Amino acid sequence: MTAYIILAWAVGAYWMIAVVLLVVSVGATIAQPWLGARRATRRDQPPVSIVLPVKMLEDQFDRTQESALTQHYGDFDVTVSATDVDGPAVRRMRAILARHPTVPSRILRSTAKFAVSPKVDNLYAPFMQATHDVILMKDANVLLEPDALAQHVRQLTDEVGLVCAIPYCARLENFAAQVEAAIINGPHARMLFLASALGQGHGVGKIMLFRRSDFLRAGGFDAISHTVGEDNALAKAMRRIGKRPVFSHRLVRQELGARAFEDVYQRQLRWSVVRRSDELISFLAEPICQAVPAVIASALAAPLVGIAPLAAASATLLLWFALETLLSVAKGWQLSWAAPAVFVVREATMLAVWLNAWVTDQVVWAKDSVNARAGAKPSPVPHEEG
Repeated sequence: MTAYIILAWAVGAYWMIAVVLLVVSVGATIAQPWLGARRATRRDQPPVSIVLPVKMLEDQFDRTQESALTQHYGDFDVTVSATDVDGPAVRRMRAILARHPTVPSRILRSTAKFAVSPKVDNLYAPFMQATHDVILMKDANVLLEPDALAQHVRQLTDEVGLVCAIPYCARLENFAAQVEAAIINGPHARMLFLASALGQGHGVGKIMLFRRSDFLRAGGFDAISHTVGEDNALAKAMRRIGKRPVFSHRLVRQELGARAFEDVYQRQLRWSVVRRSDELISFLAEPICQAVPAVIASALAAPLVGIAPLAAASATLLLWFALETLLSVAKGWQLSWAAPAVFVVREATMLAVWLNAWVTDQVVWAKDSVNARAGAKPSPVPHEEG
């Protein structure tokens, strides 16, 4: 009996921590844009080189890629990088660039083969050959508002080495896309918003804004080529040279369209494996951001306060769903009548991904199978050369 009481009190404490974290992170998600804007103190607009790594045609490809060329910004150029410069994605990019002849642009063929991540290989040429010191890298499925570059640059102050933006998912066209959005707009976003509200930053690679001079001083490609989580590795490298990573006060819109559930699962597994490899404490703490463990904890602890386990579990589940739904309404994020079913599938998916991440190093990146712990070769140019 004593062992049961100790266990009940322990899971009760876990439940309380999880619920408090839920409530606080919801509040932080609402407050972060205002808090972040107060920290955005840079006023000048240095010239920027925008880098667009391209591999395959994403949903809404023209719309998202063209958004990089329509920025309301004084001086910027655009570089497209791809391993196959004759493929359909690059052919589409040529047409997009042709529609904006006043924006300096070029297409580079990527030949580097040294990194664990194919994306890092693809970034080598444009990063090293960028015209300007300040570089903005944008993923293909990210839509930039016309003033996005100007707003993100406001965060790149002298003490900041890397500016990332928290993504939110939009244009959800099927159930699998809604599940992925519930993961990214839900627990993932809440923890990132909370970190940002507390003045912390991390690497999230939907956009990355940084100075190449800082990048090279922090180790260059040798500092990020060992992992498929190059964004997190870059944030760590910047910290080592005394430069902070921060989150912008502006979110970035990630266009999902229609998704295949297998792709959703593999993408979440890749990120989870990266966290297990590079951020073990964060990985171990992931379940506390999920509803299922808190629901189980509430049922086990309920008898201590004279509540039926089923009632406690139901109340916890309803509280979690209600707060996240209200948060989506407050942020203007897409919801559907299938939200309760999406919530249940999301929780099952996240738990399955977390458990799977313990036993695999093999992940999928852009249809390719990659070993997340494979060793990287030395970068083609030593990092001290610049």
